[in-house]
Amino acid sequence: MTVNLSNVDFVDELVDSFAELGRDVGEFIPRLIVALLLLLVGHWIAKLIRRLLISVLERVGAGRLTEAAGLEPMLQQAGTSGIRLIGQVAYFLIFLIFIQIAAEVLGIEQLTQLLSDLIAYLPLVLIALLVLFVAAAIANWAYGVVRPFAESRNMGWVATAVRIGVLVVGVLAALDTLNFAPSVTDKIENTLLQFLPLSILLAGVIAFGIGGIDTAKKWWTKLAPRPGGGGREPQNTPEPPRQDPPSF
Repeated sequence: MTVNLSNVDFVDELVDSFAELGRDVGEFIPRLIVALLLLLVGHWIAKLIRRLLISVLERVGAGRLTEAAGLEPMLQQAGTSGIRLIGQVAYFLIFLIFIQIAAEVLGIEQLTQLLSDLIAYLPLVLIALLVLFVAAAIANWAYGVVRPFAESRNMGWVATAVRIGVLVVGVLAALDTLNFAPSVTDKIENTLLQFLPLSILLAGVIAFGIGGIDTAKKWWTKLAPRPGGGGREPQNTPEPPRQDPPSF
């Protein structure tokens, strides 16, 4: 009886393949268990840090920043708040660190590199959010300061222009923090920082100047020389009373 050697080789290769697969599975399952445990622990730690961060921010009154920025009503409509948004970003940052560690345990190099880049970028997102909150708060404060004076002189657009200018500078600063088209944002931001103060000053001069025209006219009529008078009007000196000679 003859034995087909090709069939024997095929069976040997098949057995070797299954044996190698079994070894790979045997090595992968412990790594998978460790990775799942890391994700579970990371979720707990991230939730704890988020809770602590929200508690600390509420104690120091950080919510007043979003209220001053005028963003709190919009965030409440979205079912969150400024403090909770910051806490959520912190949660994702911590949890992504544990996801990266789990990916390294599993030996997934591409996912590890992607998560590493994302983890390096998330703190910039947090800083950009803070920049936007501060810029919006400053814009509302400046609007509230300028508005009464501008509206009293029928120049309400000055307050709106000040608010928009500060907001634009804040948005550009946030985009610059995120490294979004840095060459373009730098040029625009530098231009605005150069011309915005001058524009605000010019607008203020126009607003307050127009309002002071009537006052200037009144003072001018009081101080200006009259035609042919050589300055002030001559004052009439009263004549002394005439005394009659005594009669004898």
